[in-house]
Amino acid sequence: MNFNDLVESHPEIMRDRHALSFSEQRRPADIADAFSRLGVVMLKNALSPEPLETCTDVFQRFVHSPEAALGMAPSERRRLRGASGERDSGSWHSPWAVRDGDYFPAAVIMSAVIRSWIWDVVEEICHSSHIVILLKWCTARHAIDRPLGVGAHQDAKVVATAVPFSIWIPFQKIVPRVNAGLGFVVPAPGRLLPTLPHNDIGAEYVLRDPTRLWIPPYAAGDVTIHSRFSPHFTTGYGTLSDRFSLEIRAMPRKVAPQNYLDPAIYVSRRNGIPTIVEARSSTGTGVQEFLASLDRSAIAA
Repeated sequence: MNFNDLVESHPEIMRDRHALSFSEQRRPADIADAFSRLGVVMLKNALSPEPLETCTDVFQRFVHSPEAALGMAPSERRRLRGASGERDSGSWHSPWAVRDGDYFPAAVIMSAVIRSWIWDVVEEICHSSHIVILLKWCTARHAIDRPLGVGAHQDAKVVATAVPFSIWIPFQKIVPRVNAGLGFVVPAPGRLLPTLPHNDIGAEYVLRDPTRLWIPPYAAGDVTIHSRFSPHFTTGYGTLSDRFSLEIRAMPRKVAPQNYLDPAIYVSRRNGIPTIVEARSSTGTGVQEFLASLDRSAIAA
């Protein structure tokens, strides 16, 4: 079964039947409780749409430039096509690779996330105000909406086992059957599931009970946070539309494995305000320039 068939057969999966969407008026503790029980939450109107529009424009120009192949793993580069480094399904980039001169969309969005009520929820999930953003595991993504068969994966299997959650931020409005988004199987199982050889959980698990499925629409500024064990998937309908997004991965500083911390951004509260207190990188100038571009208002003096 493909996603067009799934949504046509079960349009109810586009509704929030599990009460996982929250506004700024809800207590962070309530949101974190829903996250711990079900593995995913949506934060509505969490970011201003205007900076996201600018970030979309920059990202779109970038993916059509020769620089688009930079920042990818060698295995990704071998599958590229054309001078821009794009694949038929789009491309994945380190957050510091996507830029227009000194403008880094991922730095703009990360700074906005730290200053927003998203961060109150992050601290509640982490049970700590001392957080590290793991740039090594953050991804800027350009997706081209191709027809896809149903399947799912868990970040604990395909990304990093110890990273507890991911914040997914689409740069534009996401409408099922119009452009590619994310979907989730609810609740998360709290453990790794058996997978096929390519690390996909498989259609049988996803389709076993459609009442567990959620393919949400996103307004510009909506974000979702999903756990490392949350079975989730990129949707694909064949519209060939573009989608740009950023995935931020973070965790409590005190439990972060040492090999996750280069490069990294450290955030703690100063005078009650979430503040970047340190940024580390031993890698090239691109990362250093990215770190230098972070919004000064979010950085400790």
